[in-house]
Amino acid sequence: MNMLNIATQGVKTAQLLLDNESLNISQMGNSAYTRRNVRVTSRADGTVQAQEVVRVAGLEQRRQLWRAVAGASELEVQKPHADALLTQLGGTDVASDPLGLRDFVKALDHEAQTVGGDVHADEVFAALGRVVERTNLMFSALERMRENVNMVRTGDAEKVNRLTASLADLNRLHRLAPDEAGRLAIEDQRDQALGELATFIDVEVREDGSGAYHVLTRSGHPLVLGNRAAQLEALPAGGYALVAGASRVNVPADGLGGRLGGHDRFLTRELDQRAADVTEVARTLAEQLNRAHADDSSSSFSGTPLLSLTTSPNGAPRLERTLATAQGLDLNADSLHGNGKTLQRLKGAINAPVSLPGRVSGTLVEAMSALAADTGRRASEIEAGRESAGAVLVSARTQFQKQAGVDETESGGALMSYMKLYRANARVASVANELFDATLAMVR
Repeated sequence: MNMLNIATQGVKTAQLLLDNESLNISQMGNSAYTRRNVRVTSRADGTVQAQEVVRVAGLEQRRQLWRAVAGASELEVQKPHADALLTQLGGTDVASDPLGLRDFVKALDHEAQTVGGDVHADEVFAALGRVVERTNLMFSALERMRENVNMVRTGDAEKVNRLTASLADLNRLHRLAPDEAGRLAIEDQRDQALGELATFIDVEVREDGSGAYHVLTRSGHPLVLGNRAAQLEALPAGGYALVAGASRVNVPADGLGGRLGGHDRFLTRELDQRAADVTEVARTLAEQLNRAHADDSSSSFSGTPLLSLTTSPNGAPRLERTLATAQGLDLNADSLHGNGKTLQRLKGAINAPVSLPGRVSGTLVEAMSALAADTGRRASEIEAGRESAGAVLVSARTQFQKQAGVDETESGGALMSYMKLYRANARVASVANELFDATLAMVR
């Protein structure tokens, strides 16, 4: 009888092993599936028993993968933004002149070489107009870039909200699942949703005693608690707000990571800084030329400006040329051998070294070249970081696939072994049954 019990239990265990490995093989092409193993234990009576079916990769292995996904996404999303910003600033070509400052210098130099008292102001006036026009185009382009980044941030925040709502629903379904197979299938779906969520946010996932996942940002703000999900809102100035019922908490961008963190890092550290730099160049240009034109270097200068820097209705800076005609430049004033003093002062002002915040002293033309160079350097750093993070992600995915994926050769070999185990136990059970029948026949 003991031999029959052992063989019968062996047949049941082998059948479960066969069914589980068949399921693994059938799901080989399903990226959302995690390979299952059957835990088998020995009993005191010499039999073996299949205890439970478990997924081979645990939460810690998934955390490592999700962290790598978030890190790669954070840098990946910044690359096109940085390239677009570099293009707006004139690219890496040192001869580029996005604001037309070099053209203005050339116009001043040309008139400064005029012989006699007839200085023609038309070309200088036109070049100054082109500086104003190009500067405003730069302001508009940077503002459009900000609007586009904010649109993408809003769209990504909405995708996060859909994923967190889905995770909350899956937590509820996991609790209500009628059997282990149903719970394992829901866990696969949850992990797939979390893998997508990690693209947008660097998440911290914790599992409670009921098997529910609680999802938090890396700074500890809760996104999903059991079957409840908070809502994330993108703030126009950068950062996000997390709304849960009547509660509203601001979440700093550096506490998110992923695509959302990458958008905000570019917005606040790259785009805002470059917009402030260009504004400072325009402000310095207007101040330098206004003082030169009025021949007033006093700190309380309030003469009629040549240029004015104002704010447009949408909040962006705007440079304006206040003179109506070229004659207003008065380049012939106090002319000596054709070189008017006003002309010389303007020429000296545009070529004079200026001190911009965080910059080595240089001319305004050199300042614009430095802005482009800094942006190009930053774009290169982002690209290098992106490649490094991409390599880390590839390695993490490879390691996870080795743990959680289904290997055709390995699973095929296991399937053959389990079939042999099934046949052997079935044969033992058959022999034991024959012996039992023979013993009963002898008793009769």
